[in-house]
Amino acid sequence: MVNVFLRIERDAIAGDGEASVNAYYGENTADVVAKLMGMKNFLDSRAIESPAGIAAIWEEAWPLLAPSRAAQCALDLALWDWLGKRENRTVAELALGEKPRPVVSFATIGLSAPEELDMKIAELAGFPRIKIKSDLTADLSLPARVRVAMPEARIAIDANCAWPNVDLARISAELSALDLDFIEQPFPPSDLRIPALPLPVIADESCATLEDLARLPSHFAGFNIKLVKCGGLTPALRMARNARGLKTMVGCMLESSLLIGAGAVVAQLTDYADLDGAWLLSDDPAQACSFNRGILTSSPRPGLGAIL
Repeated sequence: MVNVFLRIERDAIAGDGEASVNAYYGENTADVVAKLMGMKNFLDSRAIESPAGIAAIWEEAWPLLAPSRAAQCALDLALWDWLGKRENRTVAELALGEKPRPVVSFATIGLSAPEELDMKIAELAGFPRIKIKSDLTADLSLPARVRVAMPEARIAIDANCAWPNVDLARISAELSALDLDFIEQPFPPSDLRIPALPLPVIADESCATLEDLARLPSHFAGFNIKLVKCGGLTPALRMARNARGLKTMVGCMLESSLLIGAGAVVAQLTDYADLDGAWLLSDDPAQACSFNRGILTSSPRPGLGAIL
């Protein structure tokens, strides 16, 4: 998949948005582009005056963009970026009333061949938070290795829906003994049978939108907000503010620092951040927030602060 960038120009100001298109959610690049290209007349008839106005446009645009949350995300971010530039304020200041603080983010160790793991573990030495990807084997040797190599780090494991046939109670107990923070999305999203466990379970694919949050069973300890799966910054902020006592995390896919910068706004409100998507790119097309050894720092420039 190819990420989609959207630029809205009005009054000699350009607002930029981005969507990381993901086939898992039934999205493809061509459809997202087609949806956005059809929005010109709609946008020409709307004023962009305030965050409340952006929220209204977000609602009104959905019938034209549905079912593409990715297209909705790109449009929403472009509106926020445009308004921030017009007001000469960062999006964090517009949304939250204050400048963004640096955010501690997880850095990811993906599924890797054994010969790659030593290099990846060494690369992340000293990082404060590590997330480990797992697969259907539910092999716990890697989290054990990471814990030995990084005794001070906070560590989580992301099963990516791959554990429906494992003994989750046993695995949770073993991971708890390694002092991990949580397990993310052990089962497919249609399987909500999360029992009470020694280690908290965070929902990802099981909680895409605010409506999903309202249906989340009680044994989930929290949920992962991703701007592309919920439709942008506007709904992501709503989800963070309506956590109902659950732990919150803002995450990402492979995204430029433009979209990561929008996630960093939400991270001002969440318990965890997993925003290393731009750091994993060999060539980030945006100059925006920086990621330095697990610390994400937002751009001080107006809007989302990106230079494409």
